[in-house]
Amino acid sequence: MNESTSEKNTPLLFYKCDPFHFIPVTKTPWAGKQISQLKKKYFPDFLESIPSRIGESWEISCDPIFPSDVLLAADNKIKLPQLLEQAPEFFLGRNQSKAYGAHISLLLKLLEADDVLSVQLHPHHNHPGLSEQECGKPEAWLVLHTEPGAFVYLGFQENLTKEEITHCLLSGNPEKCLHKYEPKALDYISVPPGCVHAVGPGVLLAEPQDSMPGKSGKTWRVSDWGRLYNINGELCSAGKPRETHVTQALPSIDWTLPRGKDLTQHLVTPLVHGNKFLGTKNNPFACQIFDKPGSQTFSPLVDGVFSLWTVVRGKAVLRSGNNVLEASGGESGFIAAGAPKIELILKEEIEKPLVAFFTPTHY
Repeated sequence: MNESTSEKNTPLLFYKCDPFHFIPVTKTPWAGKQISQLKKKYFPDFLESIPSRIGESWEISCDPIFPSDVLLAADNKIKLPQLLEQAPEFFLGRNQSKAYGAHISLLLKLLEADDVLSVQLHPHHNHPGLSEQECGKPEAWLVLHTEPGAFVYLGFQENLTKEEITHCLLSGNPEKCLHKYEPKALDYISVPPGCVHAVGPGVLLAEPQDSMPGKSGKTWRVSDWGRLYNINGELCSAGKPRETHVTQALPSIDWTLPRGKDLTQHLVTPLVHGNKFLGTKNNPFACQIFDKPGSQTFSPLVDGVFSLWTVVRGKAVLRSGNNVLEASGGESGFIAAGAPKIELILKEEIEKPLVAFFTPTHY
């Protein structure tokens, strides 16, 4: 809960969102168990509110169909867009609020699967094939935990021609051309537009992605591995396949990206405690992680811009003047753009702490 000695209607610097904001498993039939285990570990009094399988937990969302609830004092809630409307420049920053209005331009998810996800590709925001209600979908993956043998597909293998790759994709054999990478915890992986990709089983991710007001990020599904589903979104031998978009995706592949290990070196940045990742051409989401107990200082990654935070493990306290917020593993929220340097206190609770911060570097 937030604590503040400021006046009742004065905006606070720190807020956290309802931690039980899950996409229904009918829409994520590949859902795994790690998110559920994380939430149940830190919220033992709410086991009935936590499904046994969760594919996506939308930790912080301004999506008009699925917005987050912000937790206020005395267990009151308010929809995130409604809170932002009260003071958009204070919460988001002058440039962000000017560009996007009362809308956080990042959607932060936790994601984990027990089966390989569909092979996907996202276009650039200015792709001519997008409708007025669609936008591109740059995203990144912060690897939080991996099970033995976990992997992701990222781009293509070396020594294959464009024609050979195209043949593999059109013939439904993407595994013959995709580059498999076994990520490690705290790898920060860029997934730029035009990069074909898929998340494998056993990888728990925090995924920041662009969120544009009034628009939906476009995904072309290149392959779904021949799977069949019933009307409830469950695997079923008598079911139907999900729609794929190979011919639409092919013209949007970025063939200038490196291949194989060279692509891994190009798009993967291992993060360590306290070091700041301030974005690259392929990754417009600044990130910083802290995983050592004790008191440290967090400064905004981009001056005058909001920050998102998620506590993966342990317990965290954010403190600035009269503003104090306590959060445990499985909780996420945001820091107003008007916040100065913040004292961050990490405590071991159940396990070693881990907190991650994200900020957009573009607007």
